[in-house]
Amino acid sequence: MRISEKTWEAYIKRLAGLNKKAGQQMADYIAAHGTDDTKALIAYANALVTKYGEGSAELACQMYDAMAELQHAAVPAAVPAEPAGYSEVAQMVQATKASPPQLQQGVCRLVKQAGADTTLQNARRDHAEFAWIPHGDSCPFCIMLASNGWQRASKATGKGGHAEHIHANCDCEFAVRFNSSADVAGYDPEKYLRRYREADGDINAMRRIDYAKNRERINAQKRAAYALRQKNRGKKVAITDIAIQKVPLVTPNGVDDQTAFFIQETHKELLQFAQKQNDSNEVACLIDLTTKEKLDFVKGDQVSVSVEADAASYHWLRSKPKKSIMLCHNHPGQSYFSLQDVAMFLTNPPIRTMSIVTNQGKVWTITKNERFDFDKAFAELTKYCGATDTKLDGAIDSFLKNGYTYGIERS
Repeated sequence: MRISEKTWEAYIKRLAGLNKKAGQQMADYIAAHGTDDTKALIAYANALVTKYGEGSAELACQMYDAMAELQHAAVPAAVPAEPAGYSEVAQMVQATKASPPQLQQGVCRLVKQAGADTTLQNARRDHAEFAWIPHGDSCPFCIMLASNGWQRASKATGKGGHAEHIHANCDCEFAVRFNSSADVAGYDPEKYLRRYREADGDINAMRRIDYAKNRERINAQKRAAYALRQKNRGKKVAITDIAIQKVPLVTPNGVDDQTAFFIQETHKELLQFAQKQNDSNEVACLIDLTTKEKLDFVKGDQVSVSVEADAASYHWLRSKPKKSIMLCHNHPGQSYFSLQDVAMFLTNPPIRTMSIVTNQGKVWTITKNERFDFDKAFAELTKYCGATDTKLDGAIDSFLKNGYTYGIERS
């Protein structure tokens, strides 16, 4: 017996609709009232989580009972799990109130959690099997979970009474079965396992593989966004000797004086190289923050530069220790970090710091500190991949402004 794709899709859409509605109402509340009144904020978030969490749990019960009936399983009716309590909601609000988008996503996650908890709790009660079914453009972590196939639910399933790994902006869901002949149409754990093994069981490597596959699309988005920004901001600024002389001394994440001077000299040399040998277009280079070694400059065009196209740079990105190197590059149009910049920064473990030195001598840096959490940062960044060109700059600024929550410092 197999659950049809149409039936499963309808179930997913109904659950996703609840999550989306709860998140939108939270966003509407913040837009109208702000986030200063923490007590009122918690009360409203708790009301949303309770209302829509109960709906999510009820939908999960309906699907559970339907699957039991189709499989002729003699089990009691499913019992809905309790939505997150006030204290759990309050903890979420306190942790995310500084970032309204994160608060909105926190509400969505807790609503989704109620449905997932319902499925797992009833599966444990009835000694049923469960599987994590991907949907849409699933993240590598969800693909890894899906590769586990069907598993027997037990007391060890979940953590602290909740289903683990539930996150916002995800339409993957649990399915259950009561005998080995049952399945969900389209679910292929062997396919997901092959993807996981191709990355040597490394989820971060899976993310980098996915990013590499989409690089051309991301580059195209960057070029389109850059063209729009240039229309608004003016054309490329030619590098002058004065701009090179005024490049400031920066100390990303508190580097020592010797390293700070090395970075400053690298930025000046980079602008000079771009001025004299690349028509003031983009130039990049990698430096080793431990040995003070610097690779040759890599030329780009007016809108992009790819250090991965340089053999020596590519080797460093694949072989250097984590958080040991810095990627320096210039932006001819004076723009801030782009989506491609931040994705490059996140998906290459050896990169500790990335800098932009503009053609007028201004410097921005972003740095991974000791609290850097790749999974949390990457999940946050992927939410902005579909942003329109007019909103992308603000989205990236918001992402970096809240970098402290996932271990990224900017200056």
